[in-house]
Amino acid sequence: MALSDLQVFQESAQTMMSEMQDQQIDKFNGASAGGIFLRSASHSGDFSDMAMWAKIDGLVRRRNAYGSGAVTPKNLNQLLDTSVKVAAGTPPVNIDPGMLRWIQKAPEEAGATIGAQLAEDSLADMLNTGLKAYVAAVGNVAAVTFDGTAATATLAALNSGAGKFGDRSQSIVSWIIHSKVAFDVYGESLANSNRLFTFGNVRVMEDGFGRPFVITDAPELLTTGSPDNYHTCGLTSGAIVVDQNNDFDSNTQTNNGDENIARTYQAEWSYNVGLKGFAWDKANGGKSPNDTALGTAANWDKYATSHKDVAGVLVNTL
Repeated sequence: MALSDLQVFQESAQTMMSEMQDQQIDKFNGASAGGIFLRSASHSGDFSDMAMWAKIDGLVRRRNAYGSGAVTPKNLNQLLDTSVKVAAGTPPVNIDPGMLRWIQKAPEEAGATIGAQLAEDSLADMLNTGLKAYVAAVGNVAAVTFDGTAATATLAALNSGAGKFGDRSQSIVSWIIHSKVAFDVYGESLANSNRLFTFGNVRVMEDGFGRPFVITDAPELLTTGSPDNYHTCGLTSGAIVVDQNNDFDSNTQTNNGDENIARTYQAEWSYNVGLKGFAWDKANGGKSPNDTALGTAANWDKYATSHKDVAGVLVNTL
């Protein structure tokens, strides 16, 4: 391939990735009813901090109209919501020019193929990372975690999970569930004499309260063991926010000295992950975290005063 061919290859790869990823992002944002936001941003540092006013607890008091004496003051405080920047990239991908010429394939086709696969895989990585952080952080708050590990998933288990939000259960907008959990719930509904769902030409994809099911076999929704445990996430609006930093960079390198001319393609980028009601612990979690750190509960500090103000609920079942 000539220099112009290399430019065509890289442009094809990046354009295809951008177009496909934008389409998939729009689709997923809508499918989760806003529970997961994937969006474009531009964070320059290792972390992104956003300050907000904390709710003043006990702001209204009972006053004795005929009494006197000092009253304990309340403080007006600010909370800090912190997301963390996650670094991602590809390994070197061999695109030997001799192979493309041998099979009579244009560089645009190779670039488009890599771009399409990269768009799909990078989107999956962002979603899985967000779910990893969610399961770790929310699962560490007992008030919003329902333990249903005595049985497989049912509508009753999901209802009990949503009940953790009490009078604000309507804040839960969608369920992110493993396919095994989905089939358990569907199977229970089919056997239900009350016919809570109608199966036929209609694909039922919600819990009966209007919350859609988003089915994904993300590894973060399964803890293997004897037996396996499945984690179902009941998300509030904006529970998981993934900001793409628009810093995608790629390079194509050619090397001589071997039997055939060697050429590789490599790319790198970053995105920020944040959770509603939780702040990344800069001291414990550190910069540029790996998957283990992102999935460690102690690295996500709950700053929300009420458990009803966190990202959502977690339902654990067999």
